[in-house]
Amino acid sequence: MAKQNDLHFKTNVQLKSIIGKDLINDDNIAILELVKNSFDADAKQVKIKYFNLKQNDDKKVETFSDFTSRLIIQDDGIGMDITDIRDKWLNIAYSEKKSNKTQHKRRMAGAKGVGRFSCDRLGEYLNLYSKTANDDKYFKLSIDWKKFEIEDENKEIQSIPLKYETLTPKEFQDLGFIRFEHGVLLEIIKLRSTWAYSILDKNGNITNWDANKFVDLKKYLEKLINPNQAFESNDFGVFIDSPEFINENNSLNDNSKFIGKVENRIFEHLDFKTTSIETKITNNGNELYTELKDKGETIFWIREKNPFYPSITNSKATIYYLSPYAKSFFTKQTGIRSVDYGSIFLFINGFRVPPYGEFGNDWLGIDQRKAQGHSRYIGLRELVGQIEILDEENDFQIVSSREGIVKNDSFKTLTQSDNNNSFFYKAFRRLERYVVEGLNWDRAHEDEDLLKIHKKIVSGETKEEDLEYYEDTITKQKRVYSTIHNIISAKASEVIELYINENLITQKIDEEREVTEREFNQLIEDFSNKKIDSNTLNKILQKKALENADLEKQLKEFSKYTTNEATSKAILELQNYKETIEKQTKLIQELQNQLEELKRQKDSAEKSAITYKEKASKVEEDLTTEKEKNLYLLATRRTLSPDADGLIHTIKINNIEVRDGIENIIDDLTEDDYNVQDLIKKLGFLKICAERSLKMAEFATRADLKEDIEKREIDIVTYIEEYVTLYGETFSEKLKFTFSRNNSRLTKSLSVLNMSIILDNLISNAVKWGADKIHFEFEQNSDKKLSVFISDNGNGLSQRYLDNSDKIFELSVRDTPPTGLSGSGIGLYYTKNLLNEMNCDIEFVGNGTKLSGATFEIKFNTI
Repeated sequence: MAKQNDLHFKTNVQLKSIIGKDLINDDNIAILELVKNSFDADAKQVKIKYFNLKQNDDKKVETFSDFTSRLIIQDDGIGMDITDIRDKWLNIAYSEKKSNKTQHKRRMAGAKGVGRFSCDRLGEYLNLYSKTANDDKYFKLSIDWKKFEIEDENKEIQSIPLKYETLTPKEFQDLGFIRFEHGVLLEIIKLRSTWAYSILDKNGNITNWDANKFVDLKKYLEKLINPNQAFESNDFGVFIDSPEFINENNSLNDNSKFIGKVENRIFEHLDFKTTSIETKITNNGNELYTELKDKGETIFWIREKNPFYPSITNSKATIYYLSPYAKSFFTKQTGIRSVDYGSIFLFINGFRVPPYGEFGNDWLGIDQRKAQGHSRYIGLRELVGQIEILDEENDFQIVSSREGIVKNDSFKTLTQSDNNNSFFYKAFRRLERYVVEGLNWDRAHEDEDLLKIHKKIVSGETKEEDLEYYEDTITKQKRVYSTIHNIISAKASEVIELYINENLITQKIDEEREVTEREFNQLIEDFSNKKIDSNTLNKILQKKALENADLEKQLKEFSKYTTNEATSKAILELQNYKETIEKQTKLIQELQNQLEELKRQKDSAEKSAITYKEKASKVEEDLTTEKEKNLYLLATRRTLSPDADGLIHTIKINNIEVRDGIENIIDDLTEDDYNVQDLIKKLGFLKICAERSLKMAEFATRADLKEDIEKREIDIVTYIEEYVTLYGETFSEKLKFTFSRNNSRLTKSLSVLNMSIILDNLISNAVKWGADKIHFEFEQNSDKKLSVFISDNGNGLSQRYLDNSDKIFELSVRDTPPTGLSGSGIGLYYTKNLLNEMNCDIEFVGNGTKLSGATFEIKFNTI
């Protein structure tokens, strides 16, 4: 086997440029990298100062002098001693951040160990001054970057010697610097870029200076420093200074001034002008908390199990939707259009990762997605926000070019749009659904001149309260409430606790309750005034059914989740409102039943009126027949007996009553001017008159007619037995009568005609309720009192009236028997009245007391 020999990588001197000025291709990025190093060194502040920019000798001297352009970046961090400088700062690609994720209670901002080469990007020379709190002296390291810019394949980077020296505090001060106790001062000399441009008149004289590069630097740093996360103790500040450009700075508006502290206040006041959503991982990575706000008011918040664990465990996203008005307020606050500012930025350990979020950068695929569904999706132009990550495990690796991060599994779990199954899109889709489905895009009024309004907002002439929207707040809130569960779109099994703005719920309830009560009161009034029909009630009941079903659906949705106290109270109000709707529905159903009953009674009354008229005609026909049958008597006697004359006279009076009464009823029904109860009473009276006439016709050939019609002394027991036996054939052939006299006897003066009507009514009722056997039992209570118990083997009194049997003797009270042939509710009423006229009474005894059916007791007395 051949012998193996060792080889080693060589680090060519050209490595400096590759990881320095060639890799870091932007001045602002280079400065940010040095600021991040200061942050990691526990600095409280970083000062960025420019000197000798308007006048310098950059192009006149080969190296540099005191008049050469300079950039000073100084921090008050822990500083470095010579060991740190040798073993750490000069150790290419070494970074404590790889092994020590958190230092000085801060998450460290970088991880590559090449940020120090930003100095090469910024200038040709570097003087590094450093001091620790434990050292009395300063350490100075000088680098001429050009010494590394030679083409020699054998020249290694470590072969270039670097000079360092120690300085006393006085020697350091004599260089023109102010002493410091600890920290690092980077003096970058002979700047590679031009930071300010002179503006010349036509004669070539300088009239002004273009300082936009300073403005851009400050705005860049503002966007790169995360105010919400990185500086937990609010103890880190970045300051820009350029004494030569004080006048230029002061001439700018407040949003463009570059001298002073760099502060990211871009989102400070947006809460009250926009719709926003914030989502963050809590409880050691196990829970996901999301809160949606609209113009400062919380619409909902939800705590749920973290579906992205363990890939995403320490992250937060804040997204703002900018309506046309909100965009104008953004410009007023920042001095730039929101579209120029950027969209959704990514911050890792407190600092932004370029180029994510910059103008035109669609790193989340939002605009690409919008192109597929224009009217349903929000685009980048309508969004600003940020994603913040505290990355202690280096799951999100920044690529060496400082142009984004590695698209690994953690990146996909953070950003992928497929099925909204990512940390960002889960929150973003909730915001999007709220804006599109709930607010209907929160559009401005169609008549508004947006450009004109924009100018007024930016100038401060128009305030937020002056704005007019396409839809009013109540309309939007009602739609939000109706779609809230779809907006939240959470699995019940994943939800730990849910809050939905209680005003959304109670406001809907209050508004609907007011409308419902008003409609219900109007319905009652219309019903009382006979201005409503059954069809209208049916429509109202259908509406109530839909409303109740909708409330049931809402409560069912809420029941899936554990809600907080405020939401639970609002849900209880919703439940109470549902019960109110159910009560109203029940009352309306009862009204409909009454209305249908009244209609049935009206139809029955019309039918009865016709029937009674027919009966009256039949009586006239029967009398005619009787007259014809007794012509032979007229031939022998020539004149009627006084009793017959009386009978004919009485029948005529009865028929006149029937005729006139029916005509009055027909008139009332035709003009729809009637009261049902009055109508029933009238028909009851006509029925009695008709029955009297029929009985008189039956008695026409009998003797003692006058006594039958008027009162006469009779033996009640004998009369009832003889009447039922004599006239039994008028009832069903299957009907059987039995009697128990018990030696009872009572004589009383009464109308035989009325007594026959009473017996007919009771027997007719028994037959309707299924009886084929009726038993009469007489019981002598005293010489002046007699009870007649009338029992049948029918179905008995229905359960409906057992507990209140006296109601069956009231006018129009009835029930439908098994035969289906319901009565008019008149018979028992007039039976009791006729008995009362005789100074007698009737009452229901019970079911099954004698025979299996109902038993009634008629109480006769001669007192």
